[in-house]
Parts: sequence; structure tokens; C-alpha cells
Amino acid sequence: TRVEVSGPLEHGIARLRALAPDVVFNIAEGLHGTFREALWPAVFEQLRLPHTGSPPSVLATCLDKALACRIAAAAGVAVPGDGLPAIVKPRFEGASKGITQASVVTDAAVLPAAIGAVRARYPDVVVERYVEGTDVAVGWVEGLGLLPAIHYAYEPAGPHAIMDRAVKTSGGLRVEIRPLDPRLREAAGRAFAALGVVGFGRADFRITPGGEPVFLEMNPLPSLDPGERDLYAAGAALGITPRALIAAILDAVRWRGETVAVRTRARRV
Repeated sequence: TRVEVSGPLEHGIARLRALAPDVVFNIAEGLHGTFREALWPAVFEQLRLPHTGSPPSVLATCLDKALACRIAAAAGVAVPGDGLPAIVKPRFEGASKGITQASVVTDAAVLPAAIGAVRARYPDVVVERYVEGTDVAVGWVEGLGLLPAIHYAYEPAGPHAIMDRAVKTSGGLRVEIRPLDPRLREAAGRAFAALGVVGFGRADFRITPGGEPVFLEMNPLPSLDPGERDLYAAGAALGITPRALIAAILDAVRWRGETVAVRTRARRV
């Protein structure tokens, strides 16, 4: 049973109370604010409903790009840091929202204008060193482990090789699956552990020309839409079908530290 949660909060809660599901398959990203991805998992906890994926504390932490980078850095993972060239991006957004070619700044004199342009739509911004390299992600599913590396190939929308919003919406983004390099495997493992991701997730990196993986952000609620090939393609490289990947996510459901047996009448949000 699908529960629509884009309407009034009380309607979704009432529907969940009426259904009383054994487990909620959470795909709700929320609509507003810096706590939006954590909102429904927090509701599930208050209703004592086991759910897939990470707890609300982890979802809230990972949505904060600056905080996630500080945690990853403390775990020994390379992060962009400060300096020029820099990139300016929203602090609490995903899917490359708010990122354009103008987000990359090579001259300190124009940095205030770039910050102002992002703040016009997104009040909280991150300014970090722009890392030259290629875009790579690593998926992880509890019980399956780290998946092969997801390399993104695309034609940049301008002079800077960034996966900006124009690239994301152009339809020209291609996914290439490759074996995990030992350095990337180590960095991804540390990032997932440090940020406390549960069930499944995807860590995004830039790989420098020298082969160093630099952590950019963590997505503890990556899309499972069949139209997005990232996790499914990485799983397929190991012979894992989409159905088996979803089953592994369900098998990893936790409530109060205990694995919950998922019955056939499980319902999702």
C-alpha cells in the first residue's frame, strides 16, 4: 500500500495509524526545511513503526553538506577544504540544485557575487575548494556491502567539468560501472561508518587526476526509481537483481537495534 505524504502531515499520520504496517519502506524526501528528509522517519519512530534506511538523526546530518564533510574529515577521509578555485553551492540541497557553471569561482573578487547569487534562492551556502577530477559514487547496501564504483560521464555545460543542474536535466548523463579502487574503497567505507548510515546509501566523490578520492557528500536516501540506474547498475555488475537489492534493504530494517522480520504484507511509504 502506498501512502501519499506530500499533503498535510496529519493526513499521512492518520493513514499510517490506520494501516499499522509491519514495516515502512521509506522513500519520502520531505518538502521543506533542513530537516525535511528526517521528518517522516522521525514520525515513524514516534508511531513505533520500523522503517527502511537510516534514522532521522543520520538523515538530518547528511543533508547538511558542511557538517557531513567535517565528520568525514575527522574519520580520515579527504574533503575539499578551503581555497581557490572554489565552488559555491547550497548547503542543504541535492540533485545539483543551485549549482551552475557560475558556481565555480577562480577570482576572489567575484566570490561575494557568486555567494549572493546562490543565497538569492538558498539561504544557506557552502563555499569549498573546487576539486578538479571526475565524478564517482559508491553505493552500499547492508548485507551486500560496498558496490562497484559508479562513474558519471557527461559533456559539461560550460568550461568547468561539473555535474551541475544543466547536466542533470539534459538527459546526457551516462553511468559507467567499474571495480572499486582500493583507495576509493577505503574512503567510502570510512565515510559510511563515520556518518552512521543504515540500510543503504550512496557516497559521492571527486577523483583527482592523481587518483585521490575526495568526499563531497553522503546521500543516505538515494533514489530507487527504476529510471535511475546508479545503484541498480552497480548491483547488476555483481549479479544482484533490482529485486534482490530491494530485498536486502528490507532485510536490514532495524528497530531499537534489532533486526525486524519482514512479512509478506509489508507496506511502504
